[in-house]
Amino acid sequence: MIPSFCFGAPVPGRAALGLLLASSLLALPGLCNADSTRSLTRDLQRSLERMNAPEGAAQRHTSAQSRTADLPPVSGSFQACASHFFRGQAPVLDADTVSGVAGAGTLLSARYGTLRALCYDQFAVLHAGALKGPLFSAERLTAAELRDGADIKRPDGRKAFFPDARLPARERAQLEDYAGESRRPKDERHDRGHLTPARDMSDERSMAQSFSLANVVPQNAVNNQQPWNKIEKDTRAYVMRARGPVTIITGAYYDAHPPRLGDDGPAIPAAMYKLVHDDTTGRSWAHWLPNTATARIQAPISYEELVKRTGIRFLPGAG
Repeated sequence: MIPSFCFGAPVPGRAALGLLLASSLLALPGLCNADSTRSLTRDLQRSLERMNAPEGAAQRHTSAQSRTADLPPVSGSFQACASHFFRGQAPVLDADTVSGVAGAGTLLSARYGTLRALCYDQFAVLHAGALKGPLFSAERLTAAELRDGADIKRPDGRKAFFPDARLPARERAQLEDYAGESRRPKDERHDRGHLTPARDMSDERSMAQSFSLANVVPQNAVNNQQPWNKIEKDTRAYVMRARGPVTIITGAYYDAHPPRLGDDGPAIPAAMYKLVHDDTTGRSWAHWLPNTATARIQAPISYEELVKRTGIRFLPGAG
């Protein structure tokens, strides 16, 4: 039997020994309020699960790091995965509009750092080195692909996320950047929010690739799990009704000087957006959602309004 200390009840199972060793820490004054105790207990249990995992788990972790090993190297263009964009044409950033200063093309580099194109099997990401995160991701999705992926088990997010080794270490987010977020109140916590959702993927390999931190931004937990989750589901529902491929571009909008996770972690976007373009009908619309716990889904905005807000021409092939 384990002394309950601040837990209130014994903890069964193989985590018992580790929790016993940690019990003296949890029993210290000031560490035993209900919220912190639950968070610390959860983090300890997760750590112990990783420590006690069989050798196969370590092998899976190694495999996770090689998910991108045979993908095209990082590039200055999306030539290697042009099929992820409408008519094979990637979005175009308007330097003057994005920077907000006429004629200030050089400010685009100053604001975003090096922009790198990352190709994955079923989606693409434009990554900004100075932000340590993505500007947008793109995919062309069909009802058949969604049906193919419907029965694929979603990986455990605690183990599935990984930094994309194709990016320079100084420019990419790391797993440890999110350490401690689980101990924050939910309305202040930041999830690792997907741009291209895992549930859009049609096979296990592509779903695994979607957990790249290059496809992730710090997203308010309430926002990610509630209104944004509904937007993702509604988008898939539309794809299931569409007569052909649907181009979906999901992005993060950042203030000029965005806050960050920790001292030098990934930048936190001010808003999220999702552009939906029906390749068959030519119809387009976009969802825009502030990255806050109180944000609510509003009526979609037009493609033209999205271009105006972001300074990015997402569908140059559309005319």
